[in-house]
Formats: sequence, C-alpha cells, structure tokens
Amino acid sequence: MKNVLLAVSFVLTTLVSSSFARSATGDRVLVLLDDLAQQPRYSRFWQSLQERDFLLDFKQANDPNNGLLYFTDAMYDHVIHFAPKTQDATIKNQQFVEYLSERGNLLVAVDEQAGNSVRDLASEFDIEFDPKGTRVLDKQADAKHDGAILTTQVVAPKSIIAEGTTSSVVYRGTGLLAGTVPLVSRILSSEANCASTDKFKNDVTAKVDLIAAMQTRSSARATFVGSLDFFSDAFWTGDVKGLSTPGNAAFITELTKWTFQEKSVLKVVDHRHHPEGSKHSKPWYRIKDDIVYTLEVAEYKDDAWVPFRADDVQLEVIMLDPYIRTTLDDITSPHTHHHFGRFTKHLRLPDVYGVFTFKVNYKRSGWTYLLAEDVVAIRPFRHNEYPRFLTAAYPYYTSVGSMFAGFLVFSLVWLSTWGIRANAQKQKSQ
Repeated sequence: MKNVLLAVSFVLTTLVSSSFARSATGDRVLVLLDDLAQQPRYSRFWQSLQERDFLLDFKQANDPNNGLLYFTDAMYDHVIHFAPKTQDATIKNQQFVEYLSERGNLLVAVDEQAGNSVRDLASEFDIEFDPKGTRVLDKQADAKHDGAILTTQVVAPKSIIAEGTTSSVVYRGTGLLAGTVPLVSRILSSEANCASTDKFKNDVTAKVDLIAAMQTRSSARATFVGSLDFFSDAFWTGDVKGLSTPGNAAFITELTKWTFQEKSVLKVVDHRHHPEGSKHSKPWYRIKDDIVYTLEVAEYKDDAWVPFRADDVQLEVIMLDPYIRTTLDDITSPHTHHHFGRFTKHLRLPDVYGVFTFKVNYKRSGWTYLLAEDVVAIRPFRHNEYPRFLTAAYPYYTSVGSMFAGFLVFSLVWLSTWGIRANAQKQKSQ
C-alpha cells in the first residue's frame, strides 16, 4: 500500500510541476553538494531559481537515497552538480548519461581541485577540464584580485546568451577544452592575456575556454563551468577585490535559462502538404505536380509559446538522396494572434517516381532540434494522362506529315499523267 501511495504521489507531483513550471520541461531540481554546509555560499543563486518557480532539493552527493529515475520516469527535471570532490557519489556517471537521454538537463561546476569522477563525467560530453591544480590567471590575478579574472569574451550563440546581457564576467577557476563534436558549444572564454597554469607566465598567454555546453540529440542540455566561485554570492554581485564589475547575475540567469530550457525551445505545431489549388492533403502525388508545403513552429520564450521567426528553415524531398532542397518562406504576420510561426513553400515535385520523404531537419546551435517528416508516394503518368501532342515529338510529327504530303503529291502527279504516253503513241500511229 505504501508503494502505491508513493507512486500516486510521484505521478501527481510530476503533473502539477509540469503544469506550472516556467521551464518547458519542468521545475524539479536536484542540487548535489560536497557538503550541505556549502549551501549558504550560493544563496543568491538559489534565490534567483526559486523566484523563477523552481523547486530545489538539496542533497549531499554521497547520500545513499539519491536517485534520478523512478522505474523509467525521471524524478527530477534538472540536476545541479556542485560536488566536484566527492569520489563515492551515489549517482554514477552512466546514470547521468541515461538521465539526459530521458531529456533531463544538467549543470556542472567544478574548481581546480576537481576529482576524477566529475572529470570523467565531462569527458562523456566531449569536454575536458584542465589538469588538476591549474587555474586561469592573468598578470594581476594573484597579486591584486585574489586569483580572479575579468572577461568580456562571450562566444556563445545568441540563442544561448542574448547579445548585450552583460559587459563583463568575473571568474576564478580552471579552464576547459571543448571538443569537436558539433553538438558542443563554447560559451565563455578568457581574454587573450590569460593562461591556464599554476603560476602565471607572460610568454604563454592565450584565450582559454571557461564554459562550454552540449545539447544532445534528444535536445537535453548539459553545461560545464570550471568555477564554483562563479555562482557564489560575492561573484553574483561583483564584490571581488580590485575589480569593478556589475557581477555575474545577468550572465548566470541567461545561462541557466538556456540550460533548464526556459528559452530557445522549439516545437513543431503542425506540418502538412497539399496540391496547388486544393486544401486537402494526399498520400500520393504525380510526378511534376505543383504542391504547397506548410510548417508551423512555436518558440518557448518568457513562460509562453510565441511565433518562431527564421530565414534558414529548409525542406528536403528525399528518396535516398535529396532531389529537392529549398528554404521555406516565413509568412508569419507581425500582428498574428497565433502562438506559432508559419513557413511555406510552393514547389514542383521531381520527374522521378518512387517513395519520397518530405523532411525538415532543423539543427542550429543553441536551439532544440526540429524534425518533421511525411512519407508520400510519387507515381508516373498513367497511359491516359499524357498530353495528346508532345512538344518534343514535333519533328517526328513533321516527318510523318511531310511523308503523307509527298505521297499525295506524287499520287496526283502520277495519276494526272496516267496514259499520256500511250495516247500520244496511238495518235502518232494513226
């Protein structure tokens, strides 16, 4: 009976949290810490999440009761992993990977003493933290700023960090290396006068990546930050020795909105096709038919679904290989009352028959991925559907006509001269 009540409670909590969450995927957040005594250090960060209606559940990483899935259902919609030093964590790296395959989201922050466990977790997402004990430093970091640096190098796409979010970001921690997998996005880098080292040297300066993220093929998001101090109260307000900065509040808010899917989330509302001049879709078409393809897409923004606008959404007509690849036209009215944007294209089908797929596979950095597919048959002309006279056959028509004309002329000439020679000889003999 207790298990039944637990299951019912879990289902009801899931439904309620999904209905009122500002995130498109839910509001339940598991926060993992090395020690629960560290919780007050990030109080402003927790407060900002709670003001956005997230429900935070704080636990030590080695708590034996920790879990991510209840049977096949996720117990949390997002995980904040602030436990870089815990080596005997209850939740293993493979469980995090499986959790993201269920469309959970993950935010990981470490420091320069991060253990092997969290480093291995980052490598699962093609991200490598710099060696243990190294920090990102500039010439004045240790001497004047308590090891902190200031950077303005936001390299993330606008879909992740909106342009003009902040003028500068303060950072103290280790660097990282983002891999070459297309799913990985670089977000924040240091200035060019920095180095990832245990002791600063002028002759080895270069830009160092500080924050990177991956959006998986299922559109789950995992963000990795090389600094726990980055989220602390002091860095939140910019209260750092020797540095004049508004703090990291605006940047962190944008970063966590993206990570927890409060922005840059897309969904296909509808996709359809029909012959030109008709409104009814068909399971088959004829070669060279003129058709209209329509796609409707909504964007989750500011706690609401709004029309999505873009000029790079493409349609492919595929049978093994694309026979047609064309960009859809955005015909969304600026004053539309619909919650979706509309894209359309008038096109003529290829002169090839077979089973084709109308496919929109929209993958752009920072946006959740869109996939819309329709399978249709394209048939050839029937015997009674061809034109009576083909333009390409006019030379043959001309040759046949000229043959008939020549035969008639020859016949007329031959018949008109029939017996003339015989009559002439007969008259001559008389």
